[in-house]
Amino acid sequence: MHVSTHLTILLALELTEWHHDYTGSTFSFTVQQVARLPALAVVLSFLVISALPLYSLSDGENEVEFRDELEQEPMPLYAPSPGHSVFGEYVGAHWCPPCMDSASPSLANLKDSNPDEFTFVSFFESSSDGYPNDSPLGRISHVSGSSSGIPVFSFADQQSSPCMLVGAAGNNYYDSEFSNGGCMSSDSPDFELVISMSLDSTSQDVSVSLGATYTGSQASVDVYVYGAITEKVGKDAYDNGVKPHHNWRGWLLNDASNGFKQLTLVKDVQSTHSWTAPLSLVRATGGYSQWENFWPVFALMDGPHSTYNTVLAAVDPAMGPLIDVGISTFSVENRNQMQGFVTGDILDISIEVTNNGEEPYSDGGEFGVFMVSGSEETQIGSKSLGNMPVSGTDSLELEFDTSGITMTNSGATAFRARLSDLTGDRNSTNDANQVFAPHDLPPTPLFPASTGPTSIERGDDIQFEAVAMPNDLVDDISTMSPTLEYSKEGQFDWKSAWAGNPQLVGSEEDSFYLLTIQTPTNGGSDVSGMYDIRVKWADASGQDSDWLVVDEAFELRNALPRVLGPNDPGFAGYPTVKVESLEIISLTGLVLDAETQLSMLSITSSDPAFKGWDPITRSVSVEFESIATDSSGNPILQGIFITIGDGEDENSGMLLFNVIENGAPRWFPMPPQPILEGGSTSIVLTPFLSDTDENGDPQSPEFLFLSVVSNGNEGIVETSISGHTLEASTVDDDSTGTVELIIRASDGLKSSDTTIVLLIVNVNDAPTIDLSQIADSERTMKVSEELILDLSPMVSDIDGEEENIWLTVDTEIPGAAFFDRSTNHLTLQWEEPGTHQVTFNLRDRFADSSTSEISFEVFDSKPLTWSTETETGDLEVDVSGLHIGHNATIEITNSGNKEISELTTQWSICNSIVGVCHTAGVMDGFGQFVASPSSGNGMARGDYLTLSVSALDADGWELETGDYLKLELIETDEDVDSEVPAEEGSPEAQQSNEDDDPGNTLELVAYVILAIVLVIGGAFAGIYLSKVIIANREQPGTGKRHEDSVIDFTYQDAQPEAPSPPAPQHEAQPEAPSPPAPQQEEKPAIYPPLPEGGLPEGWTIEQWKYYGEEYLKRQ
Repeated sequence: MHVSTHLTILLALELTEWHHDYTGSTFSFTVQQVARLPALAVVLSFLVISALPLYSLSDGENEVEFRDELEQEPMPLYAPSPGHSVFGEYVGAHWCPPCMDSASPSLANLKDSNPDEFTFVSFFESSSDGYPNDSPLGRISHVSGSSSGIPVFSFADQQSSPCMLVGAAGNNYYDSEFSNGGCMSSDSPDFELVISMSLDSTSQDVSVSLGATYTGSQASVDVYVYGAITEKVGKDAYDNGVKPHHNWRGWLLNDASNGFKQLTLVKDVQSTHSWTAPLSLVRATGGYSQWENFWPVFALMDGPHSTYNTVLAAVDPAMGPLIDVGISTFSVENRNQMQGFVTGDILDISIEVTNNGEEPYSDGGEFGVFMVSGSEETQIGSKSLGNMPVSGTDSLELEFDTSGITMTNSGATAFRARLSDLTGDRNSTNDANQVFAPHDLPPTPLFPASTGPTSIERGDDIQFEAVAMPNDLVDDISTMSPTLEYSKEGQFDWKSAWAGNPQLVGSEEDSFYLLTIQTPTNGGSDVSGMYDIRVKWADASGQDSDWLVVDEAFELRNALPRVLGPNDPGFAGYPTVKVESLEIISLTGLVLDAETQLSMLSITSSDPAFKGWDPITRSVSVEFESIATDSSGNPILQGIFITIGDGEDENSGMLLFNVIENGAPRWFPMPPQPILEGGSTSIVLTPFLSDTDENGDPQSPEFLFLSVVSNGNEGIVETSISGHTLEASTVDDDSTGTVELIIRASDGLKSSDTTIVLLIVNVNDAPTIDLSQIADSERTMKVSEELILDLSPMVSDIDGEEENIWLTVDTEIPGAAFFDRSTNHLTLQWEEPGTHQVTFNLRDRFADSSTSEISFEVFDSKPLTWSTETETGDLEVDVSGLHIGHNATIEITNSGNKEISELTTQWSICNSIVGVCHTAGVMDGFGQFVASPSSGNGMARGDYLTLSVSALDADGWELETGDYLKLELIETDEDVDSEVPAEEGSPEAQQSNEDDDPGNTLELVAYVILAIVLVIGGAFAGIYLSKVIIANREQPGTGKRHEDSVIDFTYQDAQPEAPSPPAPQHEAQPEAPSPPAPQQEEKPAIYPPLPEGGLPEGWTIEQWKYYGEEYLKRQ
């Protein structure tokens, strides 16, 4: 193995080990890893230096390759022709990069550059269907042979190089072998192949014919026909989007459908064989229709499909010159210039044939015209084709007499032009054409329908909607026209003097003719009576339908005199008269007879208010004794019932009058005014007012003073009037009902009142839920506790449709809320503590909705608080002995109102100087207990005490103090004096210096080892150094740290002032404070060795014994 490979593996293993020692944002390095750093640096340097030549070489190669790519873009080449046809078969797949990047483009380029001499068949594995089922011939395995890879291309059914190529490169990979003959037979020039195809538009089947001619030296030869239907451009694509060509879709086989078709070719005699295949075998794609993409490929071989053969010749539709003779124009026209024809018309028929091919055509054929009836054809005329140059034409003109054709409703006669007996025609789609000559028949009228009442008075109009059936494919409503006549019932005295011009109404299928009869106003009883009508239609060619008679179509009556109303033209309006005054009122515009002048009418009445009729002045005299009002006190119209005669008939009616006080304002009736619930409205009252002076002459109502006399329900609506505008607004959003207002209009002298009705319309309000009914105690829950709430009393709809309220409940945590609609009970339960939001969505049957939210607090436990100097909490702590060298005595009492049981106190002693906790314990219940360091020497400088408590309350809730209670040491002057370190030169200092010797010697050894690592590798030095350090740590009497020590020396990226406490030591009972350790006269050797500068500032010897090793490691 190469040296760089060894080093790479070593480097990977080292980095992996360092990766495992990385946690969060904190790094923890072992001595072994520190020792291996120089070696790691050597390895990295070696790898970088080793890689430079490789990088330089690789970069240079890439640069040259990139320049070449810029300087010379790959272009398709054009392979020289071998002088005969070449055939091959290809196997590829959508996922294969050489297939899509080289093989397929190479085949396409070769076909494009040599379309007349090269063809092939592709067997392509698509992404959707895989490889096609090519049974019974099995050409995929036949072509692939012993090859285990793709792409595979076999020239001329061969299985050895260079005829069989596996793999591909570039865009012209197959050109060389093609130009060298494509491995085809040397007799290939002795064979001529021609393809012709025709499509049956009815069955959608394609007839494919192969013409084969042998021109060699033998009398005859036996050949086998390889025939395949392919897609010129494949529907399926490679993964890069490129579509392969000549994708195999089906076989053209022998009569037994199990192999190649065998033919015997006689010298110089064309042998032809045809196959039929459905057009649906291929698919449209890439701008090609199915027909354009239908691509047969043929090859002649000297053996059957089960053997590897010699290929003699090949052909596809693109090989050889295009022969295409087709019908270019075909028309059938009526000599009378009509769209259709009637029996006896002469039709002019014209057909033109064009040579659309690439060479002149002289192989004969015939074209003609046929009349088609079902499946039968009757020839009308034909003509033989002569010699046709490229783009040359030939034509045939015929006349056809339609006298022998039987006309049918909505029928047409089909005429077909057809080419036949063509040789080599490769496009049969234009060999036939067909047109239809529609039959022109007279229309059939349908019964007209009246648009209004069929009993009318003289002088009125009556209208009919009329339509007809055209009966052919020539006419429609716009090309036909109706004629309308009328006659007195049963007299058959048909006339059209009263008939107006027909009017076409509507568009397209909804069109109809509107026929109008305008009756005269004179004529008396001679013209009155019942009338018949009749209608006939004419089409565009002048053919008339039969008359359609409608008996008793309408009645014409005498025009009775009558009283006019607001809806009648010319109505003069209701006359206004003053009460207790004789008024003369003209009846012009109030009474009308369409046939009789007003002065010739007689008018009588028995009403006391009617005083007489004057035909000369056309006026009546009236006098009303009182003013009629409605139930609201509004003046209403008052009427006089009169009888009117015209000398022939009499009629009755009511003359209406506005009867007013002399000079008093006049109110017009006002409909009820709606106001939406919670809304308001403004009503301008001026249009509903009129006024007169003392003489009854009209005055402008703008100067009237308006006021509100009374409000029928002030608890619903507040009203006021500003000028002539009434302002009304509802007092709240939920009150509805009817309110009657009395409004007074005054001109200063006289006044009149009216009643306005306000309708307060109910507006649907969204349903609501009153979440305040959920008690605060219910909104605080335990984890996993189940709370069931009855929502029935909380849900309401002011519109009183609680049963139609649809309520849904949503929470952020699926399954935490379940609402049972059958009971209206909501069940809540959470498995995680925190604040949880619950959303209530309410909707009524009118789709009005509201949304409400409420939060629930879910706890694992409730908090316990410590009492301080300023605040009283649940617990009070009393501590003594919190001094250096002493043990702390703690007593915890219940200082709050909570009932607390099962109290457990966890305590720990930590040191803030080195950031570690070294002692911990647990105390059950209230009472006094002692917290003593595990050293047995009492509290040391930098130590502090932490307390945390857990318990249960009366309801079974778990109680916990959220944070540790931290208690600092109380230092005295005596504590400070006892920690002064020994001076230099003292026995203690000398002992310390002596104890340093092993460490210094070890350090020197480490430096020597590190120097060696730079030459022979740091791995061995690191291992050796780690073993030495570990061995020294485990020497007896040197402050050995056991693995099960309660002190955690690993540095964490946490707050140094509050380290996590160690695993507690459970205490069943408080223990008495330990006495301070007795002072020994002879001091033992100090481990770890003190630094050169002596004991660090602020440290005691006891602290150094416990924490000095950690201090040195950090330095």
